[in-house]
Amino acid sequence: MARRKKNMSYDEEMTYLESEIGKAEEALKALKARKKELVKGKEQADLQTLYAAIKESGKSVADVISTLK
Repeated sequence: MARRKKNMSYDEEMTYLESEIGKAEEALKALKARKKELVKGKEQADLQTLYAAIKESGKSVADVISTLK
């Protein structure tokens, strides 16, 4: 990142800050998108583990659901 001037005018500093805010917002969007992907992947892994455990137990999904209720 380039260094900014120490003595900026009001307009220069406002432009600089708007630019920095824009960069931070883009970075935040990217982080939120990555988090969403990770959560979705974790859910899929959990569902696969659960289904494998149900299948291994010899019970049907309906049996497990009725047991949980």
